[in-house]
Amino acid sequence: MTATLTVSLRETRVLAERTLLLLGVPKGVVPAVRDALVEAEALGLGALGFLDAAAGRPPRWLPPSLHGETVVEAHGLPAPYVTPALLDLGVALLHEHGAAELTVRGVSAPHLLAVLPHAARPYGAAIEVRDGDGAHVVTVRHGEAADDLPGHLARAVREGLTVEAELWWRLYHRSNDALTEDTPISRRHAGATLEPGGADPDADVDYVAVNL
Repeated sequence: MTATLTVSLRETRVLAERTLLLLGVPKGVVPAVRDALVEAEALGLGALGFLDAAAGRPPRWLPPSLHGETVVEAHGLPAPYVTPALLDLGVALLHEHGAAELTVRGVSAPHLLAVLPHAARPYGAAIEVRDGDGAHVVTVRHGEAADDLPGHLARAVREGLTVEAELWWRLYHRSNDALTEDTPISRRHAGATLEPGGADPDADVDYVAVNL
């Protein structure tokens, strides 16, 4: 039987961010791509497996380009790197026109586009992704805005994520290369500083306010 670990949402976010930095993803888009990957992993889409497979093959980063108003050329970028741009564009067109349909060409790892319907809920958007003729079609309509934490993320906050141990430790040790070199000077700036009555330094500030 494959050995597994239970890891927290916070640990997964840290590992994903460090790995993206090592892959040369531009720093400005790292937070959005990281969150898409963490949500995809919580949905069981294999985002950590995607990061593992990307090792040693940094993407030739070309921002997705827009042709007209509705055709997006991904230039071979994997879906997690394109997802934030698709979400922003889809929501903008939704508010402008009441609905939108985007044709996405040249995207790799397209199975990870399945995170889009879930990522769109906080924006009051309902997104459907389907295969088109050599492309993928993203349909955006008005949906019910969701202020609560989606079930898959709420479950991950309470219970953690189950990850294959070998995969996790391979990514973990690789991601440590993104850290500052260990020196006496760098060690002076490491770690949290606790103050009386201060917040828990291990709490994930993105999720602690959610009433679970």
